[in-house]
Amino acid sequence: MSLVISNKIVRLSFLIAGILVFILLVYGYLFFEAFITEQEVEIKIINKEKFGKVEGKYFVFTEDEVFVNSNEYYHNKSNADKLDKRLFIGKKYRVRVVGTYIPFLHKFRNILDIISEKKTESKRNY
Repeated sequence: MSLVISNKIVRLSFLIAGILVFILLVYGYLFFEAFITEQEVEIKIINKEKFGKVEGKYFVFTEDEVFVNSNEYYHNKSNADKLDKRLFIGKKYRVRVVGTYIPFLHKFRNILDIISEKKTESKRNY
C-alpha cells in the first residue's frame, strides 16, 4: 500500500481529485444557496450606502446586521436599483433575504425583495 501512495503520479491524481471535489462543492453551494438559505426577516434600516461607483450594489445597515442589495446572477436578481429607491432610513420592513452573514469574511446576506413595510410608531406630543 505504501508503494502506491509514494508514487508521484498517484499523489498528483489524489491532489487533482481533491481540488475538483472542492470546486464542485463551492459551485454547488453557489447554485443551491438561494434554495438552502432563503428566509424572511424583519429589519429596521439605520443607514444605507452605495458601494463606490459600482452600479447595482448597495449596503443596508440595520440594528442587528449588515445586508447587501446587489444584482446577483446566482440569486436571479436584477432589481437592486429599484429596490434601493423603496428602502428608507428609519423604516421597518419585512424582507426576503438569501445567503449567509459572515462579517469577518465580508459576506453579507442579499436582500431579494420587500414583502411589506411595517408601520412605525409615531410619538405624539400633547
